[in-house]
Amino acid sequence: MGVRDKLWNIGHYVRTRWKSTGPDSYHRYRAGRERERKQAEQRREDAARSSEREHERTEREREYEERYTAERAGEEPANGSTSP
Repeated sequence: MGVRDKLWNIGHYVRTRWKSTGPDSYHRYRAGRERERKQAEQRREDAARSSEREHERTEREREYEERYTAERAGEEPANGSTSP
């Protein structure tokens, strides 16, 4: 490949990129689609994380309630047996 061919390829690349920056260009369309895809993926990941956090919070609350109920059940007979 000669110097002339390299320069032609560079010029061709510049011309095609120059043309493709218009508001109705495929380049803008493709970039917009890629942005939308990434945003949708981010929203899905955020929703999954949020769901996981909610599940963990609910699980902690349930475990706390079970532990609290067990402690209360253990205390009640001791309090009940000492009262006259």
